[in-house]
Amino acid sequence: MKLSIPQERLHSLLQSVANAAQTQADTMAILRNALLETSQGMLTATCTNLELTLVAHCELIDAGEAGKVTVPAKLLQGISASLKGGSSIDLELDGGQLSVKSGRYSGRLETLPPEDFPRLDPDNGTEGVAIKSALLAKMLAETHFAMAQSDPRYYLNGMLMEIGEDGLRLVATDGHRLSCSETAECGGAEGRKGIVPRNSINALRPLLPFSEEVELALGENQVRFRLGDRQMTSKLIEGRYPEYRRVIPERQEKPLLADRAALETALSRVALVARESRGVRDQRIPLVSVVVKENRVVISTEGGQGAQAHDEVEANYRGPEIKVGFNAIYLTDVLKSLQSDQVEMHLRDGNSSVLICAPENEGVQHIVMPMRL
Repeated sequence: MKLSIPQERLHSLLQSVANAAQTQADTMAILRNALLETSQGMLTATCTNLELTLVAHCELIDAGEAGKVTVPAKLLQGISASLKGGSSIDLELDGGQLSVKSGRYSGRLETLPPEDFPRLDPDNGTEGVAIKSALLAKMLAETHFAMAQSDPRYYLNGMLMEIGEDGLRLVATDGHRLSCSETAECGGAEGRKGIVPRNSINALRPLLPFSEEVELALGENQVRFRLGDRQMTSKLIEGRYPEYRRVIPERQEKPLLADRAALETALSRVALVARESRGVRDQRIPLVSVVVKENRVVISTEGGQGAQAHDEVEANYRGPEIKVGFNAIYLTDVLKSLQSDQVEMHLRDGNSSVLICAPENEGVQHIVMPMRL
């Protein structure tokens, strides 16, 4: 194996796949490596942790000798990042080591036999549907933050993807909040759904700018995303996702309408004091009081040692006064994700969950559970 490749091209290639490489010392050594293969003037890099597999391709300057090898993914990525932009990098397999040369730099990396690299099936045999990358990126931005991080209910540590005749729907929840985004711009005649792990969602988002369109193929046990010369395959989480439709509250006849940016700013200011409050039972939770009155929203918090904060935002609301306690982080995440000038809040009473969305946009819905004040 012998090749020459531009520094930027190799760095981009490795950056696209290295997230799937293992980093723990106690894991199989081969899973810390990237499989590099050359064929017909192309270099293919593959990394996997057996749950997530990332594959990327790029053209070479000089194909040299075809072959394949596995090398430490993070190490080679770090070396390529440190080399001067605009330069070329020469890679050559010499015995059991890979020679790396660029300008005055030269180094040698230990390799492992490519035959030991796990055999992978990047094609799940399912016909995919096409969706614009920008649209999928928008939908992920509107929902990803609501996934659980390390919940014992493992099915919450991921995102539900549903494909049907009516389009694509993404749903994420940690049991305290729920975010749902849907589009009719892509769909499949045969309905399919699966829970994509949190780590796979996080690995997918940086790949979306590499292609204008994504092919999404959702199978029984895995999901595949093809993005031009990049591809990601992930196993799905086994389990039954909650019946999320049952927890979506009905829209109120007289919802609250407010400036999204103004409400987010006021909430963030009050939350600064709430985070330091000594009176909150769990100091990690910035608890705030939200009082909805005629034509205004009052946000406040109180704590020990005299700590308190109060802010108001003008709003279009004509209905009964409602007081609700919220985790400020949950509300802030929703307001940041909404791509609209205004926000619509549907509140029934102080003990019920609130539905938050953008006016005249039923494709995105956020539900936040209240907290006891």
